[in-house]
Amino acid sequence: MNIVLVDDHLLLADALQNLLRLIPEVEMVDTYSDGKEFLTERSATPPDILVMDLALNGQNGLELLDTCRSTLPREMKVIVLSTVTDAQTVKHTIRRGANSFLSKSVLFEEFKESIFQVRSGKQYIGKAIRDSLINSVFTEEEVVMHLSPREKEVLQKVCAGHTIKEIAYEFKLSAHTVQYYHRSVMEKLKVRRTPDLIVYAMQHGLYIPEAR
Repeated sequence: MNIVLVDDHLLLADALQNLLRLIPEVEMVDTYSDGKEFLTERSATPPDILVMDLALNGQNGLELLDTCRSTLPREMKVIVLSTVTDAQTVKHTIRRGANSFLSKSVLFEEFKESIFQVRSGKQYIGKAIRDSLINSVFTEEEVVMHLSPREKEVLQKVCAGHTIKEIAYEFKLSAHTVQYYHRSVMEKLKVRRTPDLIVYAMQHGLYIPEAR
């Protein structure tokens, strides 16, 4: 296996590089401190597995992930190793093409297990993250069941930054009707302000911003 680490925490990257070199199946391990450097030097020869952080200098991790998935072969597996492990971030990252998501507090044995899992074509979520992810899914389902189809549509438009008038025009409804749906959604989600509604929707996976 050919592995690349992209992480601006140089001490961690160096330690992981040394540990990975001890695995018989690993032939080469390279490290880069930022995504642009990796893309410049390795786009023509992508690794089998890319291990990356989400918080990077310059181009952030999600931007790097988007670029990798749009320009590099899908055969390259991506493992995200991050200190940010809330359920929304994990789901968002997986949807954008990551094959594995691990907390930086993970033990090396589990990190190694994730490498072999993704190498065999499977996805892997770190054990420390799974419970919060499962709880989030059940919370989402409970909330979604209480929203009508039109309320879900209005929620998506509000979160995307559309005004009541714009939503009314698109759905061919009166502004008063859209305002009613908007107010109903806030009551069901138990929030009082539109910014709080947007934050709640993103935290609970009810709204996923489109990748740019």
